[in-house]
Amino acid sequence: MKSLVRWGATLGMAGSVFLGGLVGIGNLPGLGNLEAVALPQDQVVKKLQDIPVFTLVDSKGGLPILVGKNGSKTVPLVVFFISKQDAQKFLDNRLRQDDAKLASTLQVRPLPLAEYYKIALEGKKKSDSVIYTLEPTQEQVKSAITMLNQNGQKVQQFNGIPLFVPKFKKDNSYLTIPLAQGNERYIPFYFEKEQAVELLDQFKKAVPQEAANTEIQVVDLYRVIEALNSSNDPIINKIVLYPSRESINFIRSLAPNQAPANKPAAAPAPKK
Repeated sequence: MKSLVRWGATLGMAGSVFLGGLVGIGNLPGLGNLEAVALPQDQVVKKLQDIPVFTLVDSKGGLPILVGKNGSKTVPLVVFFISKQDAQKFLDNRLRQDDAKLASTLQVRPLPLAEYYKIALEGKKKSDSVIYTLEPTQEQVKSAITMLNQNGQKVQQFNGIPLFVPKFKKDNSYLTIPLAQGNERYIPFYFEKEQAVELLDQFKKAVPQEAANTEIQVVDLYRVIEALNSSNDPIINKIVLYPSRESINFIRSLAPNQAPANKPAAAPAPKK
């Protein structure tokens, strides 16, 4: 969890007005026409390293294999959650009702999204058919469905982990944020709609003439990971996954004595 502790020291940057744009990657769900030239695997893992996910472990740190349903079939699965609260509710409510003895031996444990990614990849290579599932926050799934329908897509369900990306409509470019000292800027992909709305509202106040040219795009985490693994578009490397507010608070709790970094100054105008 060391990377999460380091991340906690930079999260003070989240409140600034972030201007500027990078030319876009294409419209999801496909992220445009991607060519099969993968980023180095360590770079993909690095982008996932600073996002906490939560799972259940036994007293020895092992992952319990639960029983779930895939249609009419019974399948073995290990469950991970985007939200710590969701993981705790699953343990306290669902699992304690189904198997109180098992639940009494388990606790919620955080780990980086990169670890879930590696575990899931390794699981695909094995013949035991265990499914490693990552559960989204249902409130954000509902927000994603609502936004997609408002944008003219007829969507009844969202089978994935929604991310929300502030962008410009006309030239398919994205609002960017600075994450460290210097001039380099990154495209934030938020796990919460509210974070994307807050960023976009700040931008609209700063540059009202561009307000009508902005929107929030809904994307799927799995498609983003696929793009990181397969795209040669240099803009892909500018993507940064930004934790939910719940996760930010959790990360900060890991390093209570670390002071947040100073907020960076906003750029004077969006880059086209």
